[in-house]
Amino acid sequence: MSSIPSSAAAPAALDASVSRDGGWTPRSIYMLALLTLAYAFNYFDRLLISLLFPLIQADLKLTDTELGLITGVAFVLIYAVMGLPIARLADRWNRKMIIGIGFSFWSAMTLATGFVTNVWQMAAARFLMGAGEAAGTPPSTSLLSDIFDKKHRPLAFSIMASGTAISGLVFTPIAGWMGHLYGWRVVYWVAGCVGLGLGLLMMLTVREPQRGRFDDKAPDGEAAKPTFKSSLAFLLKRRTYVFATLGAALVTISFYAHIVWSTTFMLRVHGMSVAESASLLGPIRGISGLVGAIGGGILLARLLRYDERWRIWLPALCFTAVGLSQYVFLFSTNILFVAIGAAIDSVAASMMVPLLSLLLIQVMPVPIRSFGMALYVLSIAILGQIIGPLGVGILNDQLATIWQDEAIRYSMAITAFVGVIAGPIMLRAGRHLSSDTAEARTWSGA
Repeated sequence: MSSIPSSAAAPAALDASVSRDGGWTPRSIYMLALLTLAYAFNYFDRLLISLLFPLIQADLKLTDTELGLITGVAFVLIYAVMGLPIARLADRWNRKMIIGIGFSFWSAMTLATGFVTNVWQMAAARFLMGAGEAAGTPPSTSLLSDIFDKKHRPLAFSIMASGTAISGLVFTPIAGWMGHLYGWRVVYWVAGCVGLGLGLLMMLTVREPQRGRFDDKAPDGEAAKPTFKSSLAFLLKRRTYVFATLGAALVTISFYAHIVWSTTFMLRVHGMSVAESASLLGPIRGISGLVGAIGGGILLARLLRYDERWRIWLPALCFTAVGLSQYVFLFSTNILFVAIGAAIDSVAASMMVPLLSLLLIQVMPVPIRSFGMALYVLSIAILGQIIGPLGVGILNDQLATIWQDEAIRYSMAITAFVGVIAGPIMLRAGRHLSSDTAEARTWSGA
């Protein structure tokens, strides 16, 4: 560990153009661009299996239940386990190195996935990919809060969250047609090689900003290193954090079930090929996701001029919209309305990502921001990314004797309902926002 300097111990590594004003400089824009690409590949690589599943299923002879297990359980278990220790490290050491190493490792596992020949090898590759991806979002969120000041953070967080839109708009159509023309393995090889190059670029060219530079109280020395027990106890007492995380976990069940199974749904219910589905859903999700991710921060900034409670109201509306739009997607017979449902789902889902990050940053003290985000990611991963995809897979296999290919429609309808009820739960978080924000500002780490 000694080769990775802490931000407190290495002032020479601080980038002057970033730490000077916290605004838009060539260096801060470049760093944001790399973080956005890392976020895009973090999302794309983990969900590539769902896009290519019909091709992989035919090659490796997998069942729907096995897809749910590989997509959810095999990935999420190590992702959740590794998230907290990596976040603890990121709250003390060089975050850009942690992100770069993680990016390179999960890209290597993406590359390795292209060589698997059975379900167990696929599960192992997914398992190790999850270990690398655990180094993505929490350190990136913490790093971004020290690149940009409070005035510029909403747009910066929205731009980073637009990585999912880049994935849908650019990566997904390319991957769909590449898989159709050259096979699913080639897609994994190309994605892995590109990711390895970007991970190396992250480590060599990004510089670490001073931690807590733009907050009310910058951490220093031992005060910046609260224990695991005190950090966990503080977060669990913040009801804003608890209810927001619970609501996000529930809507993630709905969202990930939809994302993982939508390509298979389009093939079974509407008779499309993988390439046709990717060409339809990829651009729709990409453009809609871009609108939601960028528009979320801008819309929130405008609404806050009228009422601070929009910090809660807007993500709550997004939660409910995710679930309701999926019913439009699932039960429309006209492809136009299917596309409209997918578009609304993508706008709402992409918008809620920066909104939740901004909300959670507000109630988390500077010294434990990576840890707090990791705990949040762990919670939504265990609930959402396991229950959603696996639940639909199991239901598909059980209901197939009744509805055959139509079974997937009713399986996904159940998970869509979970997203609808997440909105009211999110509203509960608003009752404690003011007090929790004040506690975060004055917390001593004890």
